[in-house]
Amino acid sequence: MSELVFKTGAYEGPLELLLALISKNKMNIFDIRISVIFDQYMAYVEEMRRMDMEVAGEFITMAAELMLIKSKMLLPKTEEDPREELVRKLMEYKLAKAAAELLAEREKAFGGRFEKETDEIKPDKNAVLNLDASLLTNALSKLLFKMAEKEKEEENAPIELINPLIKKKIVSIPGRIVNVLRKMVKRRAVYFDEFFEDVTSRSALVATFYAILELLKAGRISLEREYSADGGENILLTLNRTHGLRQKESEAISNV
Repeated sequence: MSELVFKTGAYEGPLELLLALISKNKMNIFDIRISVIFDQYMAYVEEMRRMDMEVAGEFITMAAELMLIKSKMLLPKTEEDPREELVRKLMEYKLAKAAAELLAEREKAFGGRFEKETDEIKPDKNAVLNLDASLLTNALSKLLFKMAEKEKEEENAPIELINPLIKKKIVSIPGRIVNVLRKMVKRRAVYFDEFFEDVTSRSALVATFYAILELLKAGRISLEREYSADGGENILLTLNRTHGLRQKESEAISNV
């Protein structure tokens, strides 16, 4: 085996040193040869002491943990692998380090940019709608609950969740209004949930919901509560063709 060359002080902690040793020895992180890693780890610690460097307590603690694992490996095998906890720590550290490097790159690329503050949208006190607010509130709550359940299912791959936070897709409210009207013109009456079937993000959900509110406020559409045979509640949106929506305008929306 070739002699290991250490760059003293290059490692931020014992886990980073262990990952470097595993990589250099071309080991599988799930099948670490503890005896080899322990000897090389202790050689690094001794090198730090020889150079009169202060050895951090966490390096000493890890040395003791490696020694305990090494001693357990000499005992008769049991169902529980003594390396399991160490592997879990290494995987978590590796994942966190990869995320930190990605965020550092993004900070370098976008750190000097400034974002315009969101304009305050003042409520229109002159608008009077004869709507049951609880009907829409309950419908939105159900949609948000479904979105939360979907996000919870994706928690097993946390590193993939970073990209959507960085690469946000801007969802246009005017664009959503056009989409809602296009579907309404074709079918005249559409169930509320159908407008959210293609929604994959909270921003798209909010933009679609806001678009429906704007159309209700303008009188372009109306809603009513319906009950299914099993007692379930549905919201039916109906296009109001008597509110100045001319046939020519309907055809223009259909061709968008």
